[in-house]
Amino acid sequence: MGGMMDVSETLPGETPIDDLSGLKLKDVRTRKRLSLVEAENILKATVKYLAAKPSRRSAPFTVTWFLKLHREMFGDVWDWAGKPRKTDLNIGVAWHQIESDLQSLTSDLEFWKKNWSDVLEQAVYSHHRSVRIHPFMNGNGRWARMLGNIWLRLHNCPVTQWPEESIGTVSPVRNEYLATIRSADNGDMTPLLDIHRRFTAKAASEVEGP
Repeated sequence: MGGMMDVSETLPGETPIDDLSGLKLKDVRTRKRLSLVEAENILKATVKYLAAKPSRRSAPFTVTWFLKLHREMFGDVWDWAGKPRKTDLNIGVAWHQIESDLQSLTSDLEFWKKNWSDVLEQAVYSHHRSVRIHPFMNGNGRWARMLGNIWLRLHNCPVTQWPEESIGTVSPVRNEYLATIRSADNGDMTPLLDIHRRFTAKAASEVEGP
């Protein structure tokens, strides 16, 4: 295969893909190809929700919509897209807690909106909570980052311009990002807030221009 990675191989900090039976595209044989087709699928959701401000009707931030968003991001590639996992992983809550934890997240988002003026911090906390719940077999990080950006866009704030090509491969940015998630897991949200602010400021400066 020309030295390219098999899709069954994983990166450090990545949820292993143990079962490839849900892969819809049978011509996918390398991680490079898998990343490409997933990126093409995610682009459709990006255009739908971030090209213009979404409405609360199109992005209601309910449990049903959380699942729908994952399906919109990965449904062209995986049969299980949008379906909560039915098994425990090495990360995330127990599978039977997923629905109740997602419901708690919807309640917390409404509470934060009413009582917390910094929308970016709201997005950061929802991002971390979503990753920690880890509702799906895979794609949780990208789904959680998309959730945060849709929340920002919904509230007229600049989105965070994640360098997905770096986060999705072995790189200093990926290592830093995973370290911020681990810090948040241990109760220190500052590094995750800082990396969000950095890439949000980068996006805003590119929009404004020199």
